[in-house]
Amino acid sequence: MSKNHIEKIKCPKCGKVSDMLVWELIDTSQDPQMAEQIRNGDAFSWYCPGCDNKSLIFYPTIYHEVDKKYVLAYVPGDPTSAIGYMKDLNSNNDSGYDFSIGYTKRIVTDMNKLREKLLILDHDLDDKIIELMKLFIIADLQDRNPDLKVKDIFFNVNGEGKYCFAVIFDNDRWGESEFVQNSYDQVAKTFMKDLVIADEFIIDTEWAMSILNKNL
Repeated sequence: MSKNHIEKIKCPKCGKVSDMLVWELIDTSQDPQMAEQIRNGDAFSWYCPGCDNKSLIFYPTIYHEVDKKYVLAYVPGDPTSAIGYMKDLNSNNDSGYDFSIGYTKRIVTDMNKLREKLLILDHDLDDKIIELMKLFIIADLQDRNPDLKVKDIFFNVNGEGKYCFAVIFDNDRWGESEFVQNSYDQVAKTFMKDLVIADEFIIDTEWAMSILNKNL
């Protein structure tokens, strides 16, 4: 069940106070339009009717894509509260959904990670495999570009519709690394036991590094 409320926002440009609809919980079966709005950023967009100023206001929200049994908590900053929420999701539940079977539950703390998780979901890929792949790609990039350090890396779909990885280097230069299906399949096979572990909510490069170290 979706939940939202109105917040009063003061425009930093003209000072006019106006309303913004803030979504605490998005249920796509009830509000299907929000699936697109959370992906394109409209869910976080606020427009001032006084001066037409547009701002992005990032607030915590829970996104539930019902058809794919997927729950994603976006919590800017500290994820502690979201971890507790996810652990108790089924016991503190008045939605009518059974979250105990077949559900993927994830937590992200920044907007780029939110968009990435939803892109991975849209293409029916496993984010655990993607995060493990990133480690090998980073290692390869560092070997070939020793003077550059990888600041961050994201799964992406390029302008040609092909899977790839968008890479940010420490000089703020962007690059692109190829997505190799054989590598995806090999990682899935190699780390098969680790991929089936449930109740891991934060799946990122730190998680991937812990899995890699465990298997060394």
